[in-house]
This record gives sequence, C-alpha cells and structure tokens, in this order.
Amino acid sequence: MLFVGGEGAITHMHFDIDLSHILHTQFAGRKRVLLFPFEEQHKLYRKPWEVLSLANYAHYNEQFDYESFPAVKLAKGFEAVLEHGDTLFMPAGYWHHMEYIDAGFAMSLRALQSSIGGKLNGVWNLFGMRNIDTLMKKTAPKWWYDRKKDKLYKYAAKELAAAK
Repeated sequence: MLFVGGEGAITHMHFDIDLSHILHTQFAGRKRVLLFPFEEQHKLYRKPWEVLSLANYAHYNEQFDYESFPAVKLAKGFEAVLEHGDTLFMPAGYWHHMEYIDAGFAMSLRALQSSIGGKLNGVWNLFGMRNIDTLMKKTAPKWWYDRKKDKLYKYAAKELAAAK
C-alpha cells in the first residue's frame, strides 16, 4: 500500500482491521508515529466493534485532552519520527497514529499472521465485526453510538481503577 500525505496530514489512532504485520517504509518527508501494543486498547479508548479510538491524538505532542481521556496517561507505547529510508515494523494489532511533519510518501508491506487463530481473528474483524457495526449504525445509530461510548468509558475506568 502506498501512503501520500501533505504537511500536517494525520492518520488517526487505529489498528489494521485484518491484523496483519506491517513493514512501513518512509520514502520522502518526515512522519511522527505513535505505537501501542494491542493490549493497551482500553487505555486508548477503543470504540467497541471498531478499530478506531474515540480520543483525538492530532497534535498530541503539543496538546492532548487528558481531562476527557485520562487513561491514555497509563498507556505504554512508543514514539518515533520516520525519515527518508526508515522502516518501521508494526506487529499485528499494534495501534498507530501518524502525523506528516512534511509532505511525503511511504509504502507498507503487509504479511498475514502465521497462526490460523491470527488469520481467523482478521477474517472475523473484516467480515463479522465490521458488518455488524455497519448494520447497527444504519438501524439504530444513536442507541449504538451511545452504547459503544458508554462501554469504552467503562473499560477505561477499569484500567484507571486497576492502576490505583
């Protein structure tokens, strides 16, 4: 996959739905990357039935809404700046957020997990989880959104309570 972005472009916090391993190579420009293991999902405010975070990590290095998303302070991850020729390995399920410091482009090579369980989880996400979420968004959008938001805050509260 080829990724092209202008200065300031953002790829919001997510994990790849098919749970592939990724080699991401930057060919031009610089890109700031946040990475977290899959297990940090509730601290990152993962939307249930989705691969996205409710929290907005845009310009996280300058500002972040820790008042609304306090569990993020507990998340253990990595930060990197990719420059021309740098390659980043992202294991399957790793959460990532990317910000283009400069206009640039990069390419990702993807590899399915070797285990049958890993492949099945990716298939479930693609054809089960995503289709159920889409159906619910169409049939009961407000109820579904409110239910998911309530759940993700409950998961984050459990993480905060466990840290005390």
